[in-house]
Amino acid sequence: GDDIEVYANEQRDKPVCKFYGLRQQLDMGETTYWCQSDFIAPKGEAPDYIAAFACTGGLGCHDQRKIFEDKGEIDRAILLEAVADRLAEAFAELIHKKIRTTLWGYAPDENLSLEDLLKVRYQGIRPAPGYPSQPDHREKKTLWDLLDIDR
Repeated sequence: GDDIEVYANEQRDKPVCKFYGLRQQLDMGETTYWCQSDFIAPKGEAPDYIAAFACTGGLGCHDQRKIFEDKGEIDRAILLEAVADRLAEAFAELIHKKIRTTLWGYAPDENLSLEDLLKVRYQGIRPAPGYPSQPDHREKKTLWDLLDIDR
């Protein structure tokens, strides 16, 4: 199927959550239209694993942005949000690199240039809710709950 079930143990007896997949929608004349689940071993065939993490560009940025907006300092609000977004994205890239090269180590000798990183020339994928490979923003809650971010 197109969905990915996530389990809490090796017995894989009860899913703790499910990410709902969506196949590529644009007709590009291809014979295969990909879905994230295509990169996960089919249920019952072999154990497989996913990494999940969340990043922030700074706790409290939302509140500070609101303060700027209330004071009419819209330029500062926009700048704060832009910097926080870029920091979060950079941190996500760093964590993903650590997963590839160290934690899981499936690409231990990776030495990519900035250009190669920006062109996504690394092994693996780093999907995120709200982006083309996982366009449904509701999946953010699934990820949030899985990681117990409010803890």
